[in-house]
Amino acid sequence: MFRFLIFLGSIVAVTYAHSVGAPASACESMTPGHLVDPQTTPSPYDILLSKNSILGGESITVTIKGRDKEEFKGILLQARLGDKIVGTFDVDPADTNVQTIDCPKGERNAVTHKNAENKSEVSVRWIAPPDLVGDVVFKLTVVKEFKTFWVAQSSSPLSIHRQ
Repeated sequence: MFRFLIFLGSIVAVTYAHSVGAPASACESMTPGHLVDPQTTPSPYDILLSKNSILGGESITVTIKGRDKEEFKGILLQARLGDKIVGTFDVDPADTNVQTIDCPKGERNAVTHKNAENKSEVSVRWIAPPDLVGDVVFKLTVVKEFKTFWVAQSSSPLSIHRQ
């Protein structure tokens, strides 16, 4: 009985931890620890960029939106140049849906959810490093329900040019 209670407590702790955002340990693989395989069908969510080209040091708005008002509970969003996580996100501290997290080798370089409430759209500001040049792709893991999620969906490329 005692072992069962310990096991049950660990499940509750893991579930609670993910309901308030993805852990930094998920940054590399972008895979939630839900113990089920991700969806292989196309994602019903879009990654919308306010611009398709900027200069280093400039910012854009990135919006995650469900098609046909499809809702989601959780996200993990990063900007990548190849396999490297780049740039920083700026999220209003009063935003009740999302927050920044610090993935390895950076600060505020990813965005995740603050709660497990349904959301149909979230928008955040991403700032390119001043010296960055190249095509950045935003990667999104989105969780509709605990057993229904899509991993590392890619945006269209954002071209970043020298200032």
